[in-house]
Amino acid sequence: MGARGRDRARGRALPLGWDEETAPTGASAPTGPDAPPARSGADPGPAEDDEPQPTPDPHRLSRRSRRLIAAGSVLLLVGALLIALPRLIGVATGPEQVTREFLQAVVDGDLETVRDHVQDAPDASTAALTAEVLAGAEDRLDSFEIQHVAVEAGTATVTAELRNGTGSSEGVFTLTSSSAGAFSPTMWELAPVVLPELEIDLTFGVQEIEIEGVTFPVEDIRVERETYESRIALQLLPGTYEVTLPEVPPWLEAPQAALEVLPAFGATAAPLHSLSPTFDETSQAEVQHQIDAALEGCAARTSSIPEGCPFAVPGHAGQGAWRITHPPRVDATPVGLFLWMVHGEGTAQFTPSERAADEAAPLEVPFTVTGAAAFDNQGTPEVGLDSAGELSFGFCTDSEGGGITGAVLLEESEQDVDSECG
Repeated sequence: MGARGRDRARGRALPLGWDEETAPTGASAPTGPDAPPARSGADPGPAEDDEPQPTPDPHRLSRRSRRLIAAGSVLLLVGALLIALPRLIGVATGPEQVTREFLQAVVDGDLETVRDHVQDAPDASTAALTAEVLAGAEDRLDSFEIQHVAVEAGTATVTAELRNGTGSSEGVFTLTSSSAGAFSPTMWELAPVVLPELEIDLTFGVQEIEIEGVTFPVEDIRVERETYESRIALQLLPGTYEVTLPEVPPWLEAPQAALEVLPAFGATAAPLHSLSPTFDETSQAEVQHQIDAALEGCAARTSSIPEGCPFAVPGHAGQGAWRITHPPRVDATPVGLFLWMVHGEGTAQFTPSERAADEAAPLEVPFTVTGAAAFDNQGTPEVGLDSAGELSFGFCTDSEGGGITGAVLLEESEQDVDSECG
């Protein structure tokens, strides 16, 4: 029995996970014969045969404290991610991605996105940037490839190859970065993109123009409104467009033109100078007939310098006979739908009545005929030649709407236009 008691006296208590200060409520120190002897404050220390008891480490944290610290670390980590994540996202959507989104919008025909990045042009209209016009265009921008991105001091330059199936060109885009603060995302913004412009000098009197079957009133897209010139400018995306005049007088033929806008962006112009109506067969024949009649009248003269005629022999003052050997084929250039300038080259022969001995053959006289053809409101032309004297003309207008209905040639500039128009 005594040996067992000594063994128990020298036994060590098992740790329960808390010290005296953190003992749970209701717990008490063990008592009884198996309990370790109590130690008073005056106890000098353990007996010689007692083993030393471990002393609690004052720097050791309790399990609860460790849990609190771990929870706080998690909260700090989450907060850091919430602060850094927006900036990480801003880097992910950098200048290359912004440029890709714009070019993809062009390929997809997303005109709402395109318009958000287009530079306003004070002298060009965006009226043709419609889904209907774009749907009919051929050779549109169909693919692209980003080739180079350069970023420096908050500015980026993105170079891309632009392709439309038939060719390619290089496009350069500029972007700038901005941020609301140190913990705000970096935002990249595409500088306004300059679109190619269609420029047309229209014939005076043209009221409408048609692009890919969509009609646009000229009055809405005119550039110079204080003059009689009908010059228009329209912004277009790359592609090939069919352009025409939907309504012209019945004695004219509407032009058809294919306008190619290359796959490029920037201050490029696509002028279309050939969009002018032409005479139909009946009008062309009538104008030619009147000029031939005027020349035949000149050929009936006997003077070497027939008055009011486009041909003469200035160095030969005498009488003779004229003959038109090569009648001029007349070309016509519109000044307006109702007024045209005419031009032609021909040849005539003059045979003097009294020829010198060395004048074995008639004289060949090349000549140029110029003049104007004015069409009235019925489409009937009146031709006048410059050689016959100074030409004056006037336009006939509708008394109600004010639109031009015809043109007349005047013998004198002071002549009343209204009376001639009837």
